[in-house]
Amino acid sequence: MQMIDDILKELTETKLDYLTEISESKQILRKIEEEFRLMEIHIPRDRWLAIGAHVLAFVRRMTNGERLPVIEAELFAEIHPDMVTLSHKVLWEEKSAWQADDTEVFLLAVHFEAIRAMQMGPS
Repeated sequence: MQMIDDILKELTETKLDYLTEISESKQILRKIEEEFRLMEIHIPRDRWLAIGAHVLAFVRRMTNGERLPVIEAELFAEIHPDMVTLSHKVLWEEKSAWQADDTEVFLLAVHFEAIRAMQMGPS
């Protein structure tokens, strides 16, 4: 958990305005940490930094009601289905009020796929 805190400190200044974003990002990163622990897949520090930056940007987009351009559905075929499912699970938590779309799911799944492929080889 300390590593997640360190990553978030690297990504943003701890100003009062950002505390909610940091808290929301931390919840998502904890979910990711738990899911990868259950799969017995280690996330290297450099990947945590990339995921942390992505999750913080995701939280900001959701908070501000911003949407990324729609991606082509064929791109999902490039990612292991388990990583897409995991991304859905993380972003579509029951308690979440956010409406993460397929583009957000795909982008987080890309991070997961990079970690999976590094440790298990390409599918």
